[in-house]
Amino acid sequence: MVPRKGASVQLPKKLITDLFKASLKFHEMVETLEVQLDEETVRRLKIGEREYRQGKYKVASTRQGIDRLLSG
Repeated sequence: MVPRKGASVQLPKKLITDLFKASLKFHEMVETLEVQLDEETVRRLKIGEREYRQGKYKVASTRQGIDRLLSG
């Protein structure tokens, strides 16, 4: 069968939704692999985790909290 110019195909909405979700998951996995393969990023993450465990960080969950931390 030869495709006609301007022809369209109908697909179930659930199939499109599932394909989109699978595509997002695939991209997440690729990004994770990219991070794990980048030695500098892994080193910075380890330093950040160590500083987090040592309490060398500040936490703010609101705009007012951020303003307070940055001003003080």
